[in-house]
Amino acid sequence: MDVREAVKDKANYAEIVKWFQGLGDLDLDQLVLLAETIDAMSEEIFEHYKALCDILKGQLQRIRRICKEVGIENEFPEESMRSRLAYVVKMAGREGAILPEKYAWLAE
Repeated sequence: MDVREAVKDKANYAEIVKWFQGLGDLDLDQLVLLAETIDAMSEEIFEHYKALCDILKGQLQRIRRICKEVGIENEFPEESMRSRLAYVVKMAGREGAILPEKYAWLAE
């Protein structure tokens, strides 16, 4: 699915939610895509907007737990990976999907 195109039409929102739900544990590129999709969505269709925010929050909770256990540098050894994670955390905070202060250390 080309999510960047699909998000331009509100009629596709339910399909976008199902697509992200079907992915399971997201990798960093998928997390970036999810955050950017939420950013591009209209909040008017709150049910779908909220569903995507919940997916993002759940994914970041999973990553936060893993990073607490093994360390962020071990889980994301490359600076570019940590940079993308920081981008997602900042966007998620801006969209209200997470409490920024709980995840700030992932964005440092």
